[in-house]
Amino acid sequence: MRRKDPIKKVKLKSGRIRWRFVVDVGHKPDGKRDQRTFTCDTLKEAREKRAEVISGIAIGTYVRATRKTLGEHLDEWLAGRRGVKRSTINSYRDSLKPVRDRYDHVPVQELTKAHVDQLVNDMLTSGRRVGTKGLPLAPSTVLRTLTVLSMALDDAMKQGLVVRNVARLVDRPRIRQAEMRTWTAEQAAAFLTFVEDHRLSAAWMLSLYGLRRGEVLGLRWCDIDLVEKTLTVTIERVVSNGVVYEDEPKSERGKRTLPLDDDLVTALRALRKRQAAERLRAGTAYTSACPDCGEAHVVVDELGDPIHPEGYSDRFEALVKRSGLPVIRLHGARHTCGTLMHLRGVKTAVISAWLGHASASFTMRTYVHSQTDALVDAGKTLRTALTG
Repeated sequence: MRRKDPIKKVKLKSGRIRWRFVVDVGHKPDGKRDQRTFTCDTLKEAREKRAEVISGIAIGTYVRATRKTLGEHLDEWLAGRRGVKRSTINSYRDSLKPVRDRYDHVPVQELTKAHVDQLVNDMLTSGRRVGTKGLPLAPSTVLRTLTVLSMALDDAMKQGLVVRNVARLVDRPRIRQAEMRTWTAEQAAAFLTFVEDHRLSAAWMLSLYGLRRGEVLGLRWCDIDLVEKTLTVTIERVVSNGVVYEDEPKSERGKRTLPLDDDLVTALRALRKRQAAERLRAGTAYTSACPDCGEAHVVVDELGDPIHPEGYSDRFEALVKRSGLPVIRLHGARHTCGTLMHLRGVKTAVISAWLGHASASFTMRTYVHSQTDALVDAGKTLRTALTG
């Protein structure tokens, strides 16, 4: 018996002839069979399309046609990032802005490598949209955009929306890693001497002891035990897209208890005493206390208001310039801590735990730097070895 031809000839009301076939492409979310109808202009085109669809289903490369736009997929992908910190989600959104400005309306299945290549080229030549417009964006900024877009398109592949991730086909811009500037032990000590009488002297000490900016600003007096000489990091005070909020540390290892030395205890006692006097002078104008411990944040202004993270960085950099020491950014103080510990023989695992990193390998790769004096000492050691 002759097998029935799966491709049917269809005559439209207009009299036009077309060719149609139905293929079972899998199952719907409710478990029912998912049958798709395809219509082509010629019998040859219909046969080729049917063979393509059946082959794709067999090898797992078939994707169901959809008009979902890239913007719709990105919205769904961002909404599904459960367990990801709010600051990270905000950074994803910020990184995707150039993509969305240009291709939000493009069907996700029609996004091509050429689209992404053109976006990368434009970002590297005239991508800046604020400040001095039309200037190139940093390669690191472009790389972040590519990375986040790739993550979103990986999700589209897993869902069967696209055959391949076109963002991963694009060449990444080359990034020149600038060495983080750090201080020697003598320079760090000189800075602490310079700010000894500063109102926020204890805060600058905490920064040079390796705490993140958000960790210093998130500390409350209930996190500090001046008798047992410990501080516990539980909260970070961060800023994202201009909004300041408090969140848990970046990783589980970020939640940690650290010992306080006598100098830091003395500085914190002095700060607490100063704040008590400021509270009395301000009266009812002083900021309401922490609901947990009845006291405010450790790092506040004269009226008890928490200091804005960016303002804290600006104050540090202004003090550094006034001190006459080599200029470093606030984050350079944290790198200084890791580097000085390493140069004094502290084990990498201990440095990583102190800094609250997720892994010791990240600590060595990112937070430990060489210094000129250390290189000189290394040269002397080598010369002694060679000359006996």
